[in-house]
Amino acid sequence: MRKTYTYGIIIWLAGLLTSCSKDFLDLKPDQSAETGKAIRDLPGLRSATNGMYSLMQSPNYYGRTVPLLPDLRSDNSFISVINTNRYRNQDQYIVTANDVYTTDSWNILYSVVANANMVIARGPQVTLLPSSTDSVEAKQLVAEAYAVRGLAFFDLSRMYAQPYNFTSNASHMGVPIVTITNVDSVQSPSRSTMKDTYTQIISDLRTAIHKFEESGSTAFSSGRINVYSAKALLSRVLLYKEDWAGAAALANDVINSGKYSLLERDKLVSSFKMTGNGETIFEIINTPVDNAGTDGLGYLFNQDGYGDVLATNNVYNIYAAGDVRRNFLKKSKRAGNGGENPANVITKYSDVAAFSEGIKVIRLAELYLIRAEAQAHLGKAPEAQADLNVVAQRADHDALPVTVTGQELLDAVQLERRKELAFEGHRLFDLIRTKQSFVKYLASNKIIPVAWPSTKVILPIPQRELDANPNIRNQQNEGYK
Repeated sequence: MRKTYTYGIIIWLAGLLTSCSKDFLDLKPDQSAETGKAIRDLPGLRSATNGMYSLMQSPNYYGRTVPLLPDLRSDNSFISVINTNRYRNQDQYIVTANDVYTTDSWNILYSVVANANMVIARGPQVTLLPSSTDSVEAKQLVAEAYAVRGLAFFDLSRMYAQPYNFTSNASHMGVPIVTITNVDSVQSPSRSTMKDTYTQIISDLRTAIHKFEESGSTAFSSGRINVYSAKALLSRVLLYKEDWAGAAALANDVINSGKYSLLERDKLVSSFKMTGNGETIFEIINTPVDNAGTDGLGYLFNQDGYGDVLATNNVYNIYAAGDVRRNFLKKSKRAGNGGENPANVITKYSDVAAFSEGIKVIRLAELYLIRAEAQAHLGKAPEAQADLNVVAQRADHDALPVTVTGQELLDAVQLERRKELAFEGHRLFDLIRTKQSFVKYLASNKIIPVAWPSTKVILPIPQRELDANPNIRNQQNEGYK
């Protein structure tokens, strides 16, 4: 029977063992109770880190649910009238605390946290060969764990708590913070305030950056977090926190690093899905060997798969005819008799053959938009306009230069974010952090007006968690009690 967070530890072990070296497979049964001891050398630390990333491929994390819901629960997409019954409650804003997707995402994110905790705790103690390269790699792996833990807490806070600026001092409830995983006892933390939640997220990402720099590692891959992707993620966090100067400074560091470049206009659509395409700062890499199959994100979009999720006319119509990003949508029809015709089919992710599309977590274009938004708030209109023009005119050569200022400039940034980041898991979060009301579109021309502030824009704490943990039993999100 599952106890609070014990489930996460079990999943962590499963992820660890599926990507482990012979050392792990040779563990005796009595050793499995002392999970931390499994990480005793560099191969063990390496395997544990690989397991951490493997968990992030889950359809309940970046494999499907996390990039899907912010678009599905906003004005960007909806579930077709012909569907396989997946995500219908989220689409219709009738989620309950017993919802399976809500529960499974909570579990897998805390599994990632548990795995990261083990790497952080055991990493500095592993036995290393007298080799400087071993020491560099060990420090790098611990840095990655700090960054992944910070990202997981951030994603939990976005999904299960109101945005940072919901209250003037961020005193509203955030999520439980677990930084030590003890497999020998049940942990039952209460929910932290959102202020304390962000303090932990920022601390983890800053620690990761420091440890990357301290390690001297030159490892660089879009599928693993490095010093630049940690800075990019922290820039995003600080934007949500409305630390405009901090967000702009970190975005500037990444943009000026020379490590990434925007895809050319004529390659934007074709190269978007390519692993390590030069613009991608961090992505969850999938291969034909470890793919999620029919649980993958593309299977919900592609009409040769389930094809349940369609784009709204509202989002399709924001693109000018010459904007190449419109080609991430296709005017077609819903497969099957009685389906929508015409329909806006989403093609940003669509591989139902090799299942090898990398899910983009953060790209260089977003860093330009983060810097533009931050500069607009700082009163640096010309700099914000310049960044906005870089992104807009990359996609549409006919786009007129942005010249507006003040609130119109901020509105232009949000519109460009919607165009650039559609179907990558941003829209709902952008709407609620900027305190906007919106219309949720459904099949058959039905709508749900969502007025700010709304209790339903965030997910409930899973009922199983409330039942297991007495310290959060009375801390359910408003609207779900």
